[in-house]
Amino acid sequence: MAGFDDSLRGYAFRIHQRDGFKCRYCGLDGTTSFANWLALSWDHLLPKGHPNRDNLGFIVTACNFCNTADNRYFDQAQKRGLRFHGLTPEELVAQRRPYVQRTRDNYEEFWNKHVRK
Repeated sequence: MAGFDDSLRGYAFRIHQRDGFKCRYCGLDGTTSFANWLALSWDHLLPKGHPNRDNLGFIVTACNFCNTADNRYFDQAQKRGLRFHGLTPEELVAQRRPYVQRTRDNYEEFWNKHVRK
């Protein structure tokens, strides 16, 4: 989209469009509300220094929460036995999803105990 240099209307728009404006981790649908669309971001599936990190095929739509849910994901990769070379984008999303979901579950538990009315 020419003329926009921000994520939602510019550089990430093609990624969001390709992914149907849905978070690849939790399924948040940016087409159902303006608030959901505003929550969309993009997520690099590969760590810094990987030759394909900035290849658009290895960047996916993620909501802001899922994008940062496991912010130590790449730092902890070796300890967790994760690998990145030779995996497809779909396999990389599937590999990361359980870590994102664990963080979401922990936040939901806190929300239910301390925030929900």
